[in-house]
Amino acid sequence: MSSTEIRTRIRTLLDDWLSAGRFTPTVDCWLRSVDRDFSRALGEAGLLGMTWPVEHGGEGRPNTDRLALTEEMLRVGAPVTAHWIAERQIGPAVLRAGTPELKAAILPDIVAGRAIIGLGMSEPESGSDLASVRTRAVPTEGGWILNGHKIWTTQAHNATAMYILARTSEEEKKHQGLSEFVIDMDSPGIEVSPIVDLAGEHHFNEVRYTDVFIPRERLIGTEGEGWKQVIEQLSFERGGPERALSTWVLVPEVLAAPGLRTDEGALRDLGQVVAELSALRHMYRRIAAALDAGEAPIRLAAASKFIGNGFEKGLIDIARRLVPTPGEKLAGLIQQALWASPAFGIRGGAEDVLLGIVAKLELPRDLSKATPQPRLADPEAQELVELAGKVAGGTLLDVDRSDAGLDRLRSTVEDLGWTRVSVPESAGGSGGSLADAGAIVRGLARLGVTADLPEHLVAAHTGAGLGQREATALASLLDAAVLLGAGEAALALTIGHVIEREQFGAPLAAIPAVKSWIARMRMQLDLAVESYDRALEIAGDALRAPGADSTASGAGEEAAGGATAAAEAVGASDAGITDAQAAAALSAKAIAAQAGGLIAAQAHQLHGAIGITAEYPLHHLTQLIWATRDSGTSEHAALVELGRMALAGGEPVIWDRLTDSAPAE
Repeated sequence: MSSTEIRTRIRTLLDDWLSAGRFTPTVDCWLRSVDRDFSRALGEAGLLGMTWPVEHGGEGRPNTDRLALTEEMLRVGAPVTAHWIAERQIGPAVLRAGTPELKAAILPDIVAGRAIIGLGMSEPESGSDLASVRTRAVPTEGGWILNGHKIWTTQAHNATAMYILARTSEEEKKHQGLSEFVIDMDSPGIEVSPIVDLAGEHHFNEVRYTDVFIPRERLIGTEGEGWKQVIEQLSFERGGPERALSTWVLVPEVLAAPGLRTDEGALRDLGQVVAELSALRHMYRRIAAALDAGEAPIRLAAASKFIGNGFEKGLIDIARRLVPTPGEKLAGLIQQALWASPAFGIRGGAEDVLLGIVAKLELPRDLSKATPQPRLADPEAQELVELAGKVAGGTLLDVDRSDAGLDRLRSTVEDLGWTRVSVPESAGGSGGSLADAGAIVRGLARLGVTADLPEHLVAAHTGAGLGQREATALASLLDAAVLLGAGEAALALTIGHVIEREQFGAPLAAIPAVKSWIARMRMQLDLAVESYDRALEIAGDALRAPGADSTASGAGEEAAGGATAAAEAVGASDAGITDAQAAAALSAKAIAAQAGGLIAAQAHQLHGAIGITAEYPLHHLTQLIWATRDSGTSEHAALVELGRMALAGGEPVIWDRLTDSAPAE
């Protein structure tokens, strides 16, 4: 069964339940909508634990298949709370580190939809600092005795079991000596007290544990290794689409509402929804693929949650702007969303914590170990980026920016055949893939130059028969490559500067605000990379001149395969690219422009006075960013066009065509 078939299967189930009135779409459904019957129905249908090994009740399916299921349930606000934490987080943790006895005790109830498991992590006065937990589990015969106090424990009042992070020994560092357990909620000594939120709803709790016995077989993994395990576990919690789609149920109601605004400002708002969601959904697929590979994508998980929280909050404001006088149903959903929204940036890691996670990766405690220079995952693309940099001069300071020097660079680029890279040899080009062309453009842009290569490439493809709409989309995609390259270089230059520059006897990199801004810049750039990569996959082949043969290799082959799948999914024909493919290129331009704008502004701020001087090389990058952001199809024009597509097609087209990263299998 493919991901597409899984989507179809869950949609059929959801449509049946909606038609029968079995549930009402709810904002923040994964936290606020307990329906044991629904969870058990998913279990009976084999839709829980599908990624788990067959011997533990699963089907051994990839996480990308589970992503399809998850997205569809969040899309309609389905009542998934009862099984959510257990299936998303605790089951995978037990699978990775649990004993055979623990797996046998816990996993069958999860895949059947019978287990409701609460999260006992946070504690009073600890905030988001999980390492400061004071709940203790003291060794005793056959296990441990647990004493402590947890807070913000979701669904503890309904839970059949509880995940617990507790201190099992005192060590020099607070991150050491922690252990993870799963305990039964009917164990003696557990007291649950409700915490009612500002919407008047009860899903949070305080839980006190007094001399609670934990059997030895309820330990997850190795005693004392809980911190390492919980960090890996948080990738499951933070890296899912629930961090962006809690308010998506607003969208179909907004688009169907009487009085919906359709002016240019409204179209831009809708376009922003399309561009950002398409990048986020691709990021979630990247995270799912990393989990399938046995990796813990910590930075991407943190970035997806941070940006996703902003997205789901932004949908509330967009709904209020686009429908100034909403009807009763939409008004009720907006109110639900507003009341729920203060928690979005707290649960699963507060925004400051997420910024700290990324900042530590960019600016480690030992600053000599920082690696500001970005490297592409594809080694062939990285090689092209490096080659382009060498051709342009090697470093920002070594580029000859005189008129004569830039003319020589253009001639060299022409002599190397780069102005015809990705144009099929059968059409008079140099061959290769569009990914190859983008990597060269990106490499040049890291040195603050383009050698007019994007314009030459568009002209070469147009001369070889590429249509006007395709050429416009190609220009947007190449603009995105320029913005990425210049943004990457500006961020690297800034990281290097804050490490080297001292203020009051310490490097700028030690200042919390500086760390926070470096993290924001990196995460926004990560989103832009996802949007660009998605455009290559969805539309790469469709944006090349006719006559393509099988000589394109590496990333080009992957892009061609993705584009073919996309074309089949949305009914493409030989007449030209589809709206989905055009939207992918426009989204890449818009998101890269926004990332570039943020980096350009903040890079100058972090450089201080030196950043506004002509002799310092930063301006070569920021001027290129500012110029490219508004050239060709500008960021604004791209968003407005995306908004027109969204308005014309409605929510189904936004979801299935304009933002889906895997439209066909």
